[in-house]
Amino acid sequence: MSISQELAQFTHDLDYNSLQVDVVDKVKAIILHGLFIGLSSVNEDDAQLAAQLATSLSDNQIGSAHILATGNQVGRLNAAYANSILIHLRGQDDSYRMLTHPGCTIIPAALAESEGRSINGKEFLTAVAAAYEVHCRLSRDTVPSAQNQGFRSSALFGIFGPAIASAKIQSLSSDQIANTLALAVSFASGNLQTSHEGTKEMTFQEGIATQNGMMASRIADLDVNGAVECFEGPAGFLRIFTGIENDKLNGSFDNQTTFDLATITEKLGIEWRLHDVTMKIYSGAGFVQPVIDGCVSLAIKHDIDPASIKNIHIEMNEWETVYPSPKYPRPGWGGTDEWKNAHFAASAIVNKGYESTGRRLSYGGRSTFEELPEVQRLTKLVTVEKGDRPQYGPKISISLNDGNTHAISMTGDEFKWNFAIEKDRIQAVYSALPFDKSIAEGIIAQVEDLESLENIDSLIHLLLSR
Repeated sequence: MSISQELAQFTHDLDYNSLQVDVVDKVKAIILHGLFIGLSSVNEDDAQLAAQLATSLSDNQIGSAHILATGNQVGRLNAAYANSILIHLRGQDDSYRMLTHPGCTIIPAALAESEGRSINGKEFLTAVAAAYEVHCRLSRDTVPSAQNQGFRSSALFGIFGPAIASAKIQSLSSDQIANTLALAVSFASGNLQTSHEGTKEMTFQEGIATQNGMMASRIADLDVNGAVECFEGPAGFLRIFTGIENDKLNGSFDNQTTFDLATITEKLGIEWRLHDVTMKIYSGAGFVQPVIDGCVSLAIKHDIDPASIKNIHIEMNEWETVYPSPKYPRPGWGGTDEWKNAHFAASAIVNKGYESTGRRLSYGGRSTFEELPEVQRLTKLVTVEKGDRPQYGPKISISLNDGNTHAISMTGDEFKWNFAIEKDRIQAVYSALPFDKSIAEGIIAQVEDLESLENIDSLIHLLLSR
């Protein structure tokens, strides 16, 4: 079978009873994270713009799904588009392999397709699990190669999860799901020029990917055939979008160049790649999360006075020193991402914490980095070194003027947490939610007991609260 056929068969055959307990727990954590991050963004200007656009495009449609935390009922594809923008907007959505963000495309698609269709919690969980696993398997080894081709991997790979979630919820056949993936390949897009120039179109890329994935399932439902070898063929996704030639990658996280097609589908349904999805509580790239956590931990544990710091040294994976990629650095981030990492580290130490509900740190009533002379001074003392470190696993050393040095070495696993940890850490965004704590707790309770829900609409009703 081709890759698309194997992934399709897996998706079609998957049912709730075949999901391991830890997979269900992880999916619940993922769902809760995505919902709360999305809800915390409803008052952002770009969120309002997305809602306006979705509503305007639905003028001639029968409304069938809602935009989060609003009474706006629009077409399913348009609701998913707006909710995708919401989840991705603040830079706190989940991450896989640093540069893909499956939650901001999968969760909106699953919600929009489920609403009003009497989908129960087990069916919803299963669809989300399948979608995440397909996304993760297709992107696991190929993200750097795609980035080196000039594609924005979050949008590029982001089409496949919604395609799978949509197809699963609509109960498409295995052949139709394979066609869905093939059609999704032909609709995939998203480039890095927007990041390179710091322009606005990157705000909309994930939302369009979500819509396009759902559209692929609708076309496949009409029994339209797609290319069987849409991934591995000579003009398929892997060669065109990720630049793989003769089983060779043109970029990797660990300097490995050989690519084995079999890794995409090996032990499918037995070993779950979605366990490696990381959560982002702080607004920023996935790789700054452990930098912040590590610096805060050291600052608190040793009660470090910023004035006593001689220098700060951070050793990181090469791909985590430059955003969005070494080949296409974002000029607005100082040419390389060393400036960005330095600023996050300095701010975390000065504040001994992080303001999690916005894109900027806050300290002493001031809301921007530039207003913090303490941070500005400390930033100049930070050096970032490319090293043989795991993803999300920086080694941080803070040297003091008195000769003492305090260090912490992250493993990369600290942000791959389960539902219990998510339930605790997501409280950091409570103040940004558009409703009171009791509603937040109601949402948590329903997600925690998702498999018992007879109809996912009961959860969706809570998500519309203001």
